Amino acid sequence: MRLLVYSQDGMGLGHLRRTRNIALELLPGRPECNVLTIADSPVAPFFAPLPGTAHLKLPTIVKTGALDWRANSADLQGAVRSRSATILQAFRDFQPDTVLIDHMPVGVLGELKPLLDEASAARQRPRLVLGLRDILDAPATIAEAWSAHDAYRYLELYDAVAIYGCRDVFDAEEAYGFAARARSVTFCHYVASNAEAVPPVSDATPFVLVMGGGGADAFPLAHAFLHALPSVLAQTRVRALIVTGPNMPVEERTRLAAQADGLPVQVETSVADATALLQRASAVVTMGGYNSLCEVLRWRKKALVVPRRAPSAEQRMRARLFAARGLMRMIDPDDLTPDRLAAELLALLAQDGIPDEANIPPLDGARRAAQLLLNGAAVLEATAAGERAGGA
Repeated sequence: MRLLVYSQDGMGLGHLRRTRNIALELLPGRPECNVLTIADSPVAPFFAPLPGTAHLKLPTIVKTGALDWRANSADLQGAVRSRSATILQAFRDFQPDTVLIDHMPVGVLGELKPLLDEASAARQRPRLVLGLRDILDAPATIAEAWSAHDAYRYLELYDAVAIYGCRDVFDAEEAYGFAARARSVTFCHYVASNAEAVPPVSDATPFVLVMGGGGADAFPLAHAFLHALPSVLAQTRVRALIVTGPNMPVEERTRLAAQADGLPVQVETSVADATALLQRASAVVTMGGYNSLCEVLRWRKKALVVPRRAPSAEQRMRARLFAARGLMRMIDPDDLTPDRLAAELLALLAQDGIPDEANIPPLDGARRAAQLLLNGAAVLEATAAGERAGGA
């Protein structure tokens, strides 16, 4: 099997992490499988390669507004043309059996249309799968963006749509209006890592982990946390670690390090084993990215979420839905102040029942997505029906 993956994530880490988690489930069942990931994330070259996998780095394009983009080069349209040509050539050279497109049916500004046109007309047509996270953006924004680039028509070319979420949490099929266009839609559940649990560490002082995702827009949260920490320390002992993320500008990391001086907190750009740290945390303060929240739920951690303000409504929407289910506490980014953060963190540390076990959605999405890629939607649904019958 030859799997070609397109991952657009010019600002952060989320799409690459999710793709990697799916590959980790796919490769053991097909050790002869070759996976080529085409990605534009700034950190793509630094992901440790898995056996049978390779990355092709595209010039980065960053989303700056609901419908606006910026290239690292001055010429946005030139960057799109260059990326599109590179993607098409990689498709021709790699000759995949299956193509997994992440997040956007036609890519950034329609850059995938040549690949989709050629793949659909090929004598030996590869299987085309569109993978979508649980929430993309506000429905009206997605309708405008997809309509502007004819994405709904191209949606008809896909053999399957895999949604990395659960219908009862957010019905993406209904919200984004693609039921009539898609041949097959499967809710694969949420994608979390399959990392093993680490031994607990005995420590009387609560450990607070502050995570900024990729870090490009994490400074306001980390800055507010450091301002809030003295108020927290006035009422309880804690120690903390801020992981800024690799995309935080150097000058902002320098400011945070200076601000942390004299406080029981470390500031690190990244860590070797974030999963182990997360497991050992007494509480987590985090932005509202998909992978961050899935990992919080995977390890049943108390979490205070401050979602990203822009350019997408996605993090706010997810954080509100999860908070309403009793899975975490939330501060809207417009309401973020040191006093509010200190009060919410103290309440979280004292609160039991977060996350509410009864409301945690299934987190086996990586396994189910891999099964969909390997065997198709019919086999996946038959397997799910068998599992339900066995449970009954």
